Amino acid sequence: MEIRQNGDVQHLIDKPVNLRCPHCSTQSVLIPVAVPRWELVHRFGLAETGIVYRCSSCNRAIFLRFRVRHLANPVQLDDEFEQVTTSVEPFETQYLAGAVLNDFREALTCYAHSCWNAFASMCRRCIQSVSESFGAEGTTKIQAQLRELKEMGVADDETFEQLQAIMISGHDGAHPHLPPLSPARAAVLLQLMKDVLYQLYVRPAKIREASDLRKDAIARQSGG
Repeated sequence: MEIRQNGDVQHLIDKPVNLRCPHCSTQSVLIPVAVPRWELVHRFGLAETGIVYRCSSCNRAIFLRFRVRHLANPVQLDDEFEQVTTSVEPFETQYLAGAVLNDFREALTCYAHSCWNAFASMCRRCIQSVSESFGAEGTTKIQAQLRELKEMGVADDETFEQLQAIMISGHDGAHPHLPPLSPARAAVLLQLMKDVLYQLYVRPAKIREASDLRKDAIARQSGG
């Protein structure tokens, strides 16, 4: 990838970046709309720089950071980049509401920014919100999913104990007594949270939607 002295960016437009948009979660083609000036990169001897791209799906801006490989004409950039605006893990949050929705959205934001301990705290807070809306049923479901993870071998004994402490037996959201959450364990915790919320909220809502559609179809047939 290169930045040309004459300001031409057609070569960048002809070879767009393809990735999942952090705003709309769509796998999208990104078109460069703001490219650094060659003379400024040279003047300040930049070791890294950024290009602003436009998502072709939602039209929002996405910033990608590149390492400057060689200060020449043209300036050579690494093909690899760092995505400054990170993607949020997809989930059917339209089936969540209230505190559960707010807490899980914040948990996903923490996860997207690799803030693992903050993510754990927000997961605990989300579970507390679930328990308030479902009572004992919510806690029972979470315990069952934890046991299933352990039986499947997805979580070893140490991981199981840490996740159980975060989600079930923790006294607050901060967990200062627990060891730092590793990226691998955070990934397990994320999938567990998704599964619990899907089983408690998304699946029942989809079943109700399907039942309502069936009733409407029967009513239309009867009326006809």
